[in-house]
Amino acid sequence: MLTRVLLPILLVGVVAVLALVLPAGEALAAARTQQLTITRSAALGHLVQLAEGSIATGDRSGLTAYLDRFREVTGEHVLVVDAAGTVIAGDLDPHRADVDRHVQAAVRALPQRTLPTLRPWSSPVALISEPVPGVGESSLGAVVLEADASRATGDIGAQWLVLAGAAATLLAGLALLAHRFAHWVLRPVKALDDAANAFAERRDLMPLAQAGPPELRRLEASFTRMAGGMHDTLEQQRALVADASHQLRNPLAAIRLRVDAVREAPVGTGTGGDAPGAVSGDVSAAASGSSGPGGAADELALIDADLDRLERTVDRMLALANAEHRATAEASGSRTGFARDSRRDHTVPSAAALAEPFRALMDAADQHLVVTGAEELRLACRRSDLEEIVATVLDNTRKYAGAGATVRVRLARSGADAGPPGSESFAAAAGTAVLEIADDGPGLGDEELARVGARFWRASQHRQVPGTGLGLAIVGELVRANAGRLTIDRAPEGGLRVRAEFGVLA
Repeated sequence: MLTRVLLPILLVGVVAVLALVLPAGEALAAARTQQLTITRSAALGHLVQLAEGSIATGDRSGLTAYLDRFREVTGEHVLVVDAAGTVIAGDLDPHRADVDRHVQAAVRALPQRTLPTLRPWSSPVALISEPVPGVGESSLGAVVLEADASRATGDIGAQWLVLAGAAATLLAGLALLAHRFAHWVLRPVKALDDAANAFAERRDLMPLAQAGPPELRRLEASFTRMAGGMHDTLEQQRALVADASHQLRNPLAAIRLRVDAVREAPVGTGTGGDAPGAVSGDVSAAASGSSGPGGAADELALIDADLDRLERTVDRMLALANAEHRATAEASGSRTGFARDSRRDHTVPSAAALAEPFRALMDAADQHLVVTGAEELRLACRRSDLEEIVATVLDNTRKYAGAGATVRVRLARSGADAGPPGSESFAAAAGTAVLEIADDGPGLGDEELARVGARFWRASQHRQVPGTGLGLAIVGELVRANAGRLTIDRAPEGGLRVRAEFGVLA
């Protein structure tokens, strides 16, 4: 591709340089030819005056002496003839065809003082001629001068060499600039190729090129963002499959164990009022350890509980997968499908409107719910997502904060200097708002705080409490799906604090 970019640039450059050099070379040759013509015409004019006097007086000695001296000084040959074509003086061969043509023209009063434009390869001599004026339009004779053009052609050749050197230097500079320009243009393309290879080979994506045309840099950034989104999606899917296989294995194994226990329980025919096929006997020790007629029913109840746990896990996994898909689409800038059709401009009356539906549950758990923030805010967040976030966090608080805990729910604008989250979706946002849910329960340690929000992770002290370990992971993806920002840390009161920041629409 580099060659295909360079070739047109170099062709255009060569044409442009030739368009400058060729006329310049022709102008130099014409100027040097004109200079020679002027000097030789002046010498020819003086020779014509001497020839006119010599023909008029019939004295040729002065003319002959001058021509001899002229030949010694200039090295040029001259021919002087009268009107009949008889040679009067000079050593130029009158029988040469080119000399004869000049003589015939000059005798007919047709001067030829102009030299053709010289080239480095032109003849080293050039003929000019002029008639010797007589009475009226008649001519007394003609003077033919064979001018020495070797020096002029040498000068023209030297000038052309200098011009050719300048053209070669210009072309070399142009080639260097074109090469650098092509590399600059193609640098984002190379980065695209590297990113595509890295994505195909599942390597880390290369950093964006810092040079190149803005259009190609935007294309590279779009491709890298797309590749990053696909990479994140694949990683999420791979992690989800791994986590799901681990989390579903336990309830499935328990169900298999209990089914085997029920299958192995002896069935008796019974006597008296016992119905045929009634379940009796000992239940396998691998199951619940119960025996007697009620053992099978107990096992079935336990199986039903395992199925309920499995169903809850699958439901939460599906909710997490949907939230991750929408969050990835939001991060890549391509809100398609359900994410595109979902509105994010629902008016939230107040924090109380979000928390009030859960007050009875919190009271039942012997927890005190405190709500702060009465301002109505138009958040850039789906109403159903916001309610899901509040429901999930309050459910976690109800289960893990402990009896007697105080749970605070706050919804208010952020400080004026906080600024909206860094997303193109908030180009029209008029600030940000924070949804904060905090409690004064036992909270988590520093190491546990670092892991909170990971899929299927649960604190060691909470593993006996029913749950899937997916709640805060789903909350994080829902916040990302609405281009928000989530922070989970220790509350000032000592418990856990969850802060979700969203844009506020004007």
